[in-house]
Amino acid sequence: MAYFLASACPLPHHPPNLISGGLLAQAVSLALPPFLLVPDREHWGADYVDCGGNVQSPINIDTAKTIFSPQLRPIQLSGYSLPANEKLSLRNNGHTVLLELPESLAITGGYAQQYRAVQLHLHWGSSSGPGSEHTVDGRRFAAEIHVVHYNTKYDTFKEAMVHPDGLAVLGAFLEVGPRENPYYQEILEHLHKIQKEGEEVLVSGFNIAGLLPTNLKLYFHYNGSLTTPPCYQTVKWTVFNQTMLLSHEQVRQSNELSLSLQVCTIRVSHLGLAWLPKAGCTLLCSHRSPYRCQYW
Repeated sequence: MAYFLASACPLPHHPPNLISGGLLAQAVSLALPPFLLVPDREHWGADYVDCGGNVQSPINIDTAKTIFSPQLRPIQLSGYSLPANEKLSLRNNGHTVLLELPESLAITGGYAQQYRAVQLHLHWGSSSGPGSEHTVDGRRFAAEIHVVHYNTKYDTFKEAMVHPDGLAVLGAFLEVGPRENPYYQEILEHLHKIQKEGEEVLVSGFNIAGLLPTNLKLYFHYNGSLTTPPCYQTVKWTVFNQTMLLSHEQVRQSNELSLSLQVCTIRVSHLGLAWLPKAGCTLLCSHRSPYRCQYW
């Protein structure tokens, strides 16, 4: 079962005033302007043309509007299990925690083309509220992970990010569960070492696939954008519909670090919904239900 927003979903005429955390482009150290300090998303379009476009992310995924699509195939990953002797850079960039990934990681199925990994990062809230960027039926989750890839037909991420088929992001929601998640602990156990912006630590390689759901058949899929300026509308989003569970202590750890990050990382949890697709936006899913496409 997977979901697909078959057409781009336009923004409402008056979108909510929403600041989203993190930046896909900045995450790979591109020389981009300090837009994350812009206080009002509604005005981003004045300086960044694409921010006023009609396929902006994140969105609220309305499952009642999804339609079955048998064309959607399971996501297939390659190279995601890394040996412990391979060291990965984990750093605090002032807006989020970012783990750089070797290009040997790739999406090899579920998309029309192959995409190689660049990095992953987390969007979380604070003790006063959850902080996922996307919402499902108006529900926001404790956190959201994004694994960023670019199309192998392009030489670099920077080149790919301006093309309609340039980027692919795998996302999953995080919630509190009954026990510690060993895969997320590979990242969270190092957070105390990178409390300040610019601090970096090396992390031993582990199975990156463990950060995502085991069943990669279950997802939402739509064509969207970077969630912050320059807002390039070049991202093929896959948001898995099964949540990842972390212990209460692990979520507390991430929330504590969020307090030391710039306010834009956590402010999303205090505002309204993600962008709301306009009426008529076609939503597809890859399974049949007696009633409608559902989210578990």
